[in-house]
Amino acid sequence: MNSERTVVLENISTQPVGLKDTQNRMYRFGVGGKIRISEVSLQDILDYPASKIIFNEGMIRISNIDVEALYKMGLTEDEIKKYLGSNYKAVVITETIEEPVEETIIPIEEPTVVEEEPIIEEESVIEEPVIKEAPKKTTRKTTKKSTTRKSSSRKKK
Repeated sequence: MNSERTVVLENISTQPVGLKDTQNRMYRFGVGGKIRISEVSLQDILDYPASKIIFNEGMIRISNIDVEALYKMGLTEDEIKKYLGSNYKAVVITETIEEPVEETIIPIEEPTVVEEEPIIEEESVIEEPVIKEAPKKTTRKTTKKSTTRKSSSRKKK
């Protein structure tokens, strides 16, 4: 962790200003007051929404930090210009442009699989007539009970 106090915050407004960071630490500036903090602490202050409003109002100026470090903190170019004030120096980003290298693309042909039809030797098939037998009637053996009258239910006179 970078704990060196190299970044300087300066109150450039005509009133006292207080900043807070994401870890609930308070930074109070009198009129014209300056505080040295680390880049990590500056990141915590800029991440706190109320403190960022004070930076957007132009009450605090940041110095002794390079623009690239502020870009890494997620600030836009307009915000960096506003926060650095007269300390802003445009960063020239040099990119090396490489000429496109012509690549030769060799198409790879996938082998095509030709399915050969298997040779079927036909044998002479003699069709024999199928004789269907009539289904046999199944006779069900039933047991018949003889009906008898109950004699107990009749009264004899």
